[in-house]
Amino acid sequence: MTEKFQQIKNITILGVGLIGGSLGLALKENGFKGQITGLGRRIETLNIALERNVVDFATTDFKLGVETADLLIIGTPVSLIPQMVKRISEQIPNKKSLFVTDAGSVKTQVVREIDNFLNIQDYTHIHFVGSHPMAGSERTSVAAARANLFNSAKCIVTPSMHTSSIAIQVVKDLWEFVGGDTIVLSPTDHDYLVAGASHLPHLIASVLTQTTQSVQTESLRAIELAATGFRDTTRIAAGSPEIWRDVFLQNAEFLIPMVKSTIQTLEQLKILIKNKDSAKIEEFLAQAKKIRDTVK
Repeated sequence: MTEKFQQIKNITILGVGLIGGSLGLALKENGFKGQITGLGRRIETLNIALERNVVDFATTDFKLGVETADLLIIGTPVSLIPQMVKRISEQIPNKKSLFVTDAGSVKTQVVREIDNFLNIQDYTHIHFVGSHPMAGSERTSVAAARANLFNSAKCIVTPSMHTSSIAIQVVKDLWEFVGGDTIVLSPTDHDYLVAGASHLPHLIASVLTQTTQSVQTESLRAIELAATGFRDTTRIAAGSPEIWRDVFLQNAEFLIPMVKSTIQTLEQLKILIKNKDSAKIEEFLAQAKKIRDTVK
């Protein structure tokens, strides 16, 4: 852990949901001694955060929530992150240095927009570094937050060409402090890899749920027979529609080709089944099992 991270005394979490709430709990669990402030729009959510000891102080007052922060984490939907950075910069005097990161799952567009804004405005005292903890749940509220959410989770840090090495290290220190395993990637590489590892699976889970819902007889729907396999496969489809709408739209560049590839694979499998090619079907399933068995 760097000296710069050790000097941080005030952390603000903007958007105290599952990720923000878990971060607050994890910071406390791992010995952070400074003040953690929760900033949000809904007083009900902030009250839950206070009751669960996620934060030490909570407010809906934007200026009050950001002006004393040394490090600020944005936990809002992806489409709101650049807007939040612009609002934050309006509240921070030039003499105060502030490290800012986010937890969004799409990076290229977000990092580019924020980077351009900070450079045009010459806000050299605002140090933004994109990041994305690969951890979560279909439950998105602070009520579901838990201190061990980031334990051994991959936490991807996505600097731009203008990001200082100190800012990168502070954000790495943050995620490592709460148990994460950090990886530094370019925003573009992040979006390409995560489209396959996270975004496509969510899309397919949602499609499977919709498809199964339409299968029924006169007296029974297929979804009423759904057991462990269906629940395991479609669990992530229960995630926030607002969050995932933004993710799909912002990462369309990489997601659309993967959807096309998935459709092609389904067509190939459909032909194998139609032709009753048992050997090729078994080969396909065996290859899928082999790949799945490597996932820890």
